[in-house]
Amino acid sequence: MKKIVIAVVAALALVAVSDASAQSYGYRRPKYPHHQESIFAPGIHFGYVHSGYRVKDLYLNEVEKGDGMNGLDLGLTMDFALIPETLFLHSGLDYVYQTSKPEENNVGFVSVNGRIKDHNLDIPIHLKYRYDFTPVIGIFAQLGPTLSFGMSSKMTYRARLDDGSNAQVVYNYYTGKVKTKGLSETLENLVISQLPESKYKRMDVRLGGAVGATFFDILEASVGYQHGIVNKLRGDLAKDYKMRRGMFYLTVGVRF
Repeated sequence: MKKIVIAVVAALALVAVSDASAQSYGYRRPKYPHHQESIFAPGIHFGYVHSGYRVKDLYLNEVEKGDGMNGLDLGLTMDFALIPETLFLHSGLDYVYQTSKPEENNVGFVSVNGRIKDHNLDIPIHLKYRYDFTPVIGIFAQLGPTLSFGMSSKMTYRARLDDGSNAQVVYNYYTGKVKTKGLSETLENLVISQLPESKYKRMDVRLGGAVGATFFDILEASVGYQHGIVNKLRGDLAKDYKMRRGMFYLTVGVRF
């Protein structure tokens, strides 16, 4: 959490310094409705995200879809004008949180409820083309890679034992470490033996783009899709399988 706060503060400081620098050289953002004429346009956005994994067996050449996850995207954005009013370099810093639906599994005689929670930081590097129909309404399309850093990816299992006590098992997909609480040694070994063998890479690169609309040169809405090109699996399992993530998103934002 401390690293997240530092990253967000640094990004805000960068926006402030850039704005001050731009104004000192005479690059002042014109008033509505011509904001797109400025050298850069900072903003914020938030929205809904849905992602899923596709796992390919390299020997059998079969593809299996993993369970989907839903969540939210909250980010700082910045459009740098390459060609005023038309072509931009779009970037920023996004915090993406996603979680899966609870799954019921039976481990021995115990019913276990499991759920995955993911936390990521994303940095888009997209080319963005914009066309204005009127001074009030415009459309845009953007395309390029997004760099993604996994901060946390954990599966948490919870169960109520026969004696009425609660038990918990947390599996870390990045480190492969397991933390248990409220289990006897025998039951702990049984649960650990049922855990997945997979470990994930923290870094990912997704290619994709989005289309959207602008209103009053201040509000934006976009819908997009990104497909991962990095095999998220690591270790021995990566020799036999490839797992890639695809992500759909729908966001709304404000330009300052």
